[in-house]
Amino acid sequence: MTENKYSRINSRIAEVWEIVGTYEIWINGLDKKLKIKILKIVSSHDDSPYMGVANLAVKGKGCADYYVSLHNKSTKEGALEDAILGFFAFYSDEAEVRVVEDW
Repeated sequence: MTENKYSRINSRIAEVWEIVGTYEIWINGLDKKLKIKILKIVSSHDDSPYMGVANLAVKGKGCADYYVSLHNKSTKEGALEDAILGFFAFYSDEAEVRVVEDW
């Protein structure tokens, strides 16, 4: 495990993330609202500290499992765009969509 500035408080702390924004996206033909939570890692000095996490996972037609993009980006806007692009990479009228537990 990598040392972080919060491990001095308790050695069990692996990472600390701050929620810096939440976006709601309405999609034509989808009865669920896509929500993207933007997180910033605050427990290290990462060059790409932001991550966009979607509340919906998508399983495209013919795919084996559900997908949610979890890539770090250097900006909040980049993290939001990555999460949206990740969702639409697999979303179609034939796709299955489910709510991510503990989002």
